[in-house]
Amino acid sequence: MLAQNETDALAREMANAYRRMAAFYRDQMKFTGPSADKCARGTDNLEQEAAEDRQRILERPFDQVTWWDLVRLAEQNPGDAQVVWIRIREEAQCELASGHRTAQVLEWRGEPFQRARFLAIRDSFRGSTPPQNGIEAALIDTAAEAFGDYLEWSEHFHMQVSSEVESERHQLEHEGGWNPPRLSMADAIEQSSRMAERAYTRFLRTIKMVHELRRTSSSIYVGSAGQINLGQQQVNVAASPSPPNTVGQDLPKS
Repeated sequence: MLAQNETDALAREMANAYRRMAAFYRDQMKFTGPSADKCARGTDNLEQEAAEDRQRILERPFDQVTWWDLVRLAEQNPGDAQVVWIRIREEAQCELASGHRTAQVLEWRGEPFQRARFLAIRDSFRGSTPPQNGIEAALIDTAAEAFGDYLEWSEHFHMQVSSEVESERHQLEHEGGWNPPRLSMADAIEQSSRMAERAYTRFLRTIKMVHELRRTSSSIYVGSAGQINLGQQQVNVAASPSPPNTVGQDLPKS
């Protein structure tokens, strides 16, 4: 079952989708009001056509389901729309947990090997420091993204420098001299170096955030009813009742 606030949010999105489609049929297709309403709700189909439309939506890849699809499902059977939405949520959670959501954002014309490279970095980081919660998982993904960027820019930098070295060697061997790199190439090399350095700095900063988060979350430990550990300091709490305004007096001074 969906929570009431989530059900309300879905209803608003579906209502907006219905209004957009009704306006399209009325304004662009020049349908009458009642006809536009039926088309927007998907109730203009014959029974067989409606069943086929329902089946198409149920079998559609989850990332291709639209709000209007859910509107048409809800008109036939509200339970179908809820089931599809729950499956979409589950698919999105699996995509995030597996790292593919983060990988897709980083890719441009990505190929399978590029995806596997990112996931290999991510898996190695998670293996050494398994995330304890969603925030840590996001930070580890960010660290993997930053380290992947560092490798990409470092490769680009070394390719540019090596190409210039080969060009210099060729000129020295065949012409007895060499021309310094063109300003545009020198700028490109410098940019690659800066981008690699920025990515590495971002990687280190993110790793530090993970350690700081873990240090902070583990600094408070309740050992017993009368003892609380705050970081490296032990605080004894009196067993007898204390006035509310004196509880803080037992805490260590900052």
